[in-house]
Amino acid sequence: MKNNVARLTVVILSLLPLTLVATPNEATEPSVAGPAAIDLLASGNLDAWTVPSAHWQFENGAIVANTHGQKLDLPEWIYTKRSFGDFEFTCELKLSGDDRRNSGIYYRAKIFRFDGYKTFDAPAGYELDAGKPRPNKNNYWGSLGDWYSRPKLRIFADQEILKQAYHPDDWNRLTIRARDKRLEYWINGIKVMDYHDPDPNGSREGVIGFQIHDKTAMKAEYRNIRVRPLSD
Repeated sequence: MKNNVARLTVVILSLLPLTLVATPNEATEPSVAGPAAIDLLASGNLDAWTVPSAHWQFENGAIVANTHGQKLDLPEWIYTKRSFGDFEFTCELKLSGDDRRNSGIYYRAKIFRFDGYKTFDAPAGYELDAGKPRPNKNNYWGSLGDWYSRPKLRIFADQEILKQAYHPDDWNRLTIRARDKRLEYWINGIKVMDYHDPDPNGSREGVIGFQIHDKTAMKAEYRNIRVRPLSD
């Protein structure tokens, strides 16, 4: 009887749809590898990017944004020349500078004329924020926003999880998966964000960009930058 039960179990398992077995763990960081992955620094220069100024250079295999001890009057962004819709993206980021240093990964971004505290060209689209944590305030690392076009959108990562994930003053691996309205973030392999944006005005396609902020003397270094478009 036991042998019959065992054989029946094997038959049932063999009949299960393969999709049940192949479904990925949604908490697992995407590797952003394989033949479909695009190395955005493969050329050994910034040819795949729209470069705004001499503050941005290619150095030692990385994009380096450096204000050289000066504070910019306006923020700056470097953007991919190619647009992306649904995708998986990863890079490593290291920030140094004063206590206001701040950067971020902008994606599905479209450039528009921002008319706020100053007037300049800015990205309308999502951001994975990365800035020096300030005392008695939420850590902005891993938060989600669309500051220039929808400033009320600000979703913070769980602060206790962030303490495990974020490495102050060191390299941090940041990974994004954007699929339709679902936006997921990982920091150093730990999932910190899983947000469904209900707003019909949420961007669905655009360029990817990195930022150096105004009013701060800072340096931002980005390396191992890869993106994999998702067809489904």
